[in-house]
Amino acid sequence: MKSFECLTARCLQVVYWLMGLLPLPPGSQFIRLLFALLLRCIWSLYFYIMIYSGIKFLWKEQGLTISYITGSALFLGYSMLGVLLQIESIFKQRSQERLQDLRFQSQLQMQRLAMSRGCPRRALRLFVLIVTQLVSDAAKFWANSRAKVSPVLAITMPQMWLLRIRYVQLLEQVIEMNQRALQLRHSLLCLADSNDIWQPFGQQDRHLQTLRLTYDCIFECYLTFSDCYGWGMLGLQVMCGFEFVSNAYWIITEAYQDQQLYMLVYNSATCFAMGSLITSLFWYGDASTQNSRQIGCLISKLVKPLGSKRYNDLVYVCSGRHLPGHPHTVHVCREELTGCLAKTRNRNRNFDRIEQTGMRRREEGAFIINGELQQINCNS
Repeated sequence: MKSFECLTARCLQVVYWLMGLLPLPPGSQFIRLLFALLLRCIWSLYFYIMIYSGIKFLWKEQGLTISYITGSALFLGYSMLGVLLQIESIFKQRSQERLQDLRFQSQLQMQRLAMSRGCPRRALRLFVLIVTQLVSDAAKFWANSRAKVSPVLAITMPQMWLLRIRYVQLLEQVIEMNQRALQLRHSLLCLADSNDIWQPFGQQDRHLQTLRLTYDCIFECYLTFSDCYGWGMLGLQVMCGFEFVSNAYWIITEAYQDQQLYMLVYNSATCFAMGSLITSLFWYGDASTQNSRQIGCLISKLVKPLGSKRYNDLVYVCSGRHLPGHPHTVHVCREELTGCLAKTRNRNRNFDRIEQTGMRRREEGAFIINGELQQINCNS
């Protein structure tokens, strides 16, 4: 399984590079830089031809229908989105390098905590998603060869696969970050279930400090990921959602009007391909939200009433960070944490007050006993 995961990761890196979805190499690697620029020029020329053809389609004055206008809008929209992804990969180069550094740092932190288990099912899930897209394209080509549903199916395949590979790239990184957050949640749960009594010179302070650094690193990974792929991801969701809705509408109209089998197969395959991509990204995005909510709730359980002030202060520092997705829950947990810390301080103050009262009473009792002894000595 590990060899399959490594092979899948290497193949995907080659595909990302050929499609211009990775940042440009440094100037010291002149040959690779020259080849990367050549690939981007080829992709730019391809998208220029596609945009020019789409504008020509819109200038047609005869036979304009809703289906024709929708198809032309999708054709132009996907071409412009491909240009946006190429520009994003160039101008977000520093953010992508920062993201790679943070991913490497989080991996080192997980290894320090002995929790680096990798993502054993990530390669299999991505492989299944790619096979699903291939099967959908095969069904579309079969239906198009019988009924000529779309005259631009063949020429739009490169840009469609560019957008699909972008989805795969996003999913690969989101699954990895979710795995890191899940491992951190397990470690926090183990720390929260440990003994409530703080032991001097114990491992809890150092362990919590390492968890805090890991938490900060994962938090920065999510922020940098949004900065790198935010606009492109928004465009992907909008265009794929628009195509899904359009083809679903055409399926319904074909079902009760013409009832042509090939049209139904073509539109159903398109809906299935787009729906699987959209659902996968939303699914793993929601998983990151769930991890954020659970981590935020676990933070309030880390306070130890009999713990040291340094330990509880570290817990409060951890509450200042939260993974993206559920800030209200983390704010509530921070209020609970503040209340727990206040109760702990009040309990310590009560202990100090009781101890001072006991000392005062002992001093008063000793003073009374000394006075009585002195009186007895005088009488004698």
